[in-house]
Amino acid sequence: MALLEMDAISQRFGGLVAIDALTFTAEAGSITALIGPNGAGKTTFFRMLAGEIPPTSGTIAFKGTNITAFDVTRTAQLGIAKSYQISQFFPKLTVRENLTIPALAARRGKFRIDIFRRLEGVDGLEALVDRTLAQVGLAERANDRADDLSYGEKRRLEIGLALATEPELLLLDEPAAGMSANETADTVALIKTLRDHVTIVIVEHDMDVIFGLADRILVLQDGKMIAEGTPAEIRADQRVQAEMDGGIE
Repeated sequence: MALLEMDAISQRFGGLVAIDALTFTAEAGSITALIGPNGAGKTTFFRMLAGEIPPTSGTIAFKGTNITAFDVTRTAQLGIAKSYQISQFFPKLTVRENLTIPALAARRGKFRIDIFRRLEGVDGLEALVDRTLAQVGLAERANDRADDLSYGEKRRLEIGLALATEPELLLLDEPAAGMSANETADTVALIKTLRDHVTIVIVEHDMDVIFGLADRILVLQDGKMIAEGTPAEIRADQRVQAEMDGGIE
């Protein structure tokens, strides 16, 4: 059974069809990329998968559970986490404190007013935060304020916030956006190490990143999937090539 199954998913906003009967599966341990021009439906696809908006029709199943009507909280509790393009961390808190918040959610449940009190009583919390710091290469910056990080480090912290919830499915929304060549290379290397622990679905405009990471690529245009295949198959697809020449992202 696939880890994630989306069957004939559609999303309509009035007369606008943002996603049109999309069917898609992701196997555990895979990296799937979603590409397409602006307005193709990539953002809507991610929002439905993360539980931010329900689909108009169709079904979404995760680990065999129908999550079509699940909201963000229930989706996250089941094991789906999203790393956002716009950073969501607390700039005045340290890197460790930022990672402690989602780690606590994973270990103790929903937010409580005493979030930073008596943390020693939360089983496995410190180990989870330390492991996440190591995963995203920020162990040496653990006690630094988040707003003192470089841009690339802030993007890694953003990924760490999602990883700290111990997801089985990680949604990455343009993780390399705005990065230098060196920062992009570091991010690609990081994502490659994550595949041993989590299944990944990624939206990214940098085609070098996509073709260097993905096992499978989905190409969207006007809310429809016009192609699906391996990177080699997508490169050779004449219709996709025509779209890429027209400015596909």
